[in-house]
Amino acid sequence: MKHLSLALLVGAFGSLALAQTPDHLVGLTRNIPALRHTDFQNCAPLNVCPVPMAPTGAAPLSAGGTGWNPIKSAAWVTNGIDVALIDDNCAVVCPPMPIPGFGPNRWATGLEFVESLNQILIIDQLGFLHSFADGCPINPLAVCNTGLAPMGAASTSGIAVDEGNRYVFISYSDFATGLNRIAVSQLNNPCQILCTLQVPTACPTVPFGAITGLACDWGRQVLYATDGNSTIAMRYQIGAVCVQIVAVNCCTLAAAADPYVGIAVRPGRATTSGQPCANGTCPNCPMQHSLANDPNLGNAAFALDLTGAPAGSLAWCIIGAGPCTMPGVVVAPLCGPIFAQPTLGVLGVNPTGGAGGCSGGTSFAFPLPPLPGLAGWTISSQCIAICTGSAGIGTAVSNCLSFTLQGS
Repeated sequence: MKHLSLALLVGAFGSLALAQTPDHLVGLTRNIPALRHTDFQNCAPLNVCPVPMAPTGAAPLSAGGTGWNPIKSAAWVTNGIDVALIDDNCAVVCPPMPIPGFGPNRWATGLEFVESLNQILIIDQLGFLHSFADGCPINPLAVCNTGLAPMGAASTSGIAVDEGNRYVFISYSDFATGLNRIAVSQLNNPCQILCTLQVPTACPTVPFGAITGLACDWGRQVLYATDGNSTIAMRYQIGAVCVQIVAVNCCTLAAAADPYVGIAVRPGRATTSGQPCANGTCPNCPMQHSLANDPNLGNAAFALDLTGAPAGSLAWCIIGAGPCTMPGVVVAPLCGPIFAQPTLGVLGVNPTGGAGGCSGGTSFAFPLPPLPGLAGWTISSQCIAICTGSAGIGTAVSNCLSFTLQGS
């Protein structure tokens, strides 16, 4: 079939599988702008790379934000004044630009990317919530007033969205006392506050200060908050009217580390199994199967890529109801085993094109709906190509990918 409906997957899985490559936190730093990655589960630093953006510097401590764009597999970051899109290796996808509609007295204090809407949300220190169409440059769509106006040393300081349950979380922090609250609204009416959550103390050895960044893993129903140095994870439950925090744990980073001004959840990626093969009239190509972007629920642009395929062939992609399974199933006349088992469905048929040899390639559209029931499921994919010629037919089989559907 051409398109596989992910709604059908809810009843197709027999058990949960752990993420093949786990997610982690990523955020912009304040003094020397960099994109810093952190493994929260093990409270361990990962890679850091510089961002070509002015330091947050003299901006208020609440200024700045980070949101992950799974469609482009990169982070939207702001120092409070400018906004830019930066990938894992700090390659500039969209260069720093002034935030449209912001002037010298308006600072961005939080940023979130909502993939199901393909929009960027930015909260400012005056309590106004701005929405922008994703692009380079970003384009203003709407603005509303949350009523979370600054008071003394207190102001908004971060924003995160639960796309599956359609909640918006906005942190409101007092930078003199360290008191934190989180206002909750609905995504379809984000400036109408439903309730306010008190943020519990969770770092017994190091005091947790005012929040500078907020992120949401809605697949696990976890809110992450950072005061720049320490990060807490708050598990929440959905109630009849609002949400409530039910558990908290903490990760304390090195005190000398440049503080975060925002954080986001960087989704886990796929792992690969098996090697490509070919037989018959198919040339022995280094056929490589990969994810086009991130497997986030709500990512309608999610796709599976195939490169280095036999030119002029026809390709399919098999979707398996679980991770790649060894030793696989051998199906004649294929050149090698299929590891994506049991089969849920097939994407394609796609022509690979190309100009001869192994120059073929294609992409299989695989839109992911923002359904909470799918979060946490690990599935697999593997591609097959059929070659035809005067000497007969041949087959080529790619590597197999395991990846987890994520809500973040």
